[in-house]
Amino acid sequence: MEELRLQAPAKINLHLQVLNKRQDGFHNISSLFTLIDLCDTLSFKKNKKDIELIESVPFENNIVLKAANLIKEYCSVEEGVRIELNKNIPDQKGLGGGSSDAASTLIGLKKFWGLDISKKELLDLALQLGSDVPFFVFGKTAWAEGRGEILKEFDYKDRFFLLALPEIKISTKYAFNELSKLKEVTPKRPRPKTVEYYNSFEGWLRKTKPEADNIFKELESVGVPRLSGTGSAIFMEYENLNEAKLAKKRFPELVLTKSLERSPLMQIIE
Repeated sequence: MEELRLQAPAKINLHLQVLNKRQDGFHNISSLFTLIDLCDTLSFKKNKKDIELIESVPFENNIVLKAANLIKEYCSVEEGVRIELNKNIPDQKGLGGGSSDAASTLIGLKKFWGLDISKKELLDLALQLGSDVPFFVFGKTAWAEGRGEILKEFDYKDRFFLLALPEIKISTKYAFNELSKLKEVTPKRPRPKTVEYYNSFEGWLRKTKPEADNIFKELESVGVPRLSGTGSAIFMEYENLNEAKLAKKRFPELVLTKSLERSPLMQIIE
């Protein structure tokens, strides 16, 4: 194969509850993930032996390189690859851009190098890269437990979302450390029959970042603003496109997106 081009979709956490810290240093969570049609693009091209990454927006220690080296070593691949990453998903906003890029790299290189590797193996490799990465390999709306790697498909109708993207950047590691300091204990919420409107980080963000709290207050006039992941992206969910467009007229800076029933990567795995 000479070249492969893939889209790496962002995610929204419709629900995210942090349950407790584990002995391995990670946290047990319960979460409801869905994909949206805001995507990064990755292109894979032949290279001699090295792995080369060309980025539209440079990141230190890019997880795409980690993913490529991980699967290359796991499958004893001698070939190289040139990966071109074009970023559209904003960084440190709770939309999973880096995790999606990592999953797309694993899946893309499986196809590009013609690797005999199962989806279970891909999921195991994904977890080594980050707690959100397995969801992007799973590729469908899912209820997640454990670190995020215990995934069950969740029946979810198509929705439209408006995204507010504050300038605030929030490191996932930092957010979890800050939440741990609060020592707030919340009873575990069971897997819902409908969408659960809860995020363990929302109260913390609104208390510590007044600019984010102001956005929540302003958006309440056109919907129910909620936090995705550890933030700082704030989203509102709508059942039909007309409602979303009406709200966007009031706040034209918001980004209009739609949920995805399946990841565009699924055509490669299945």
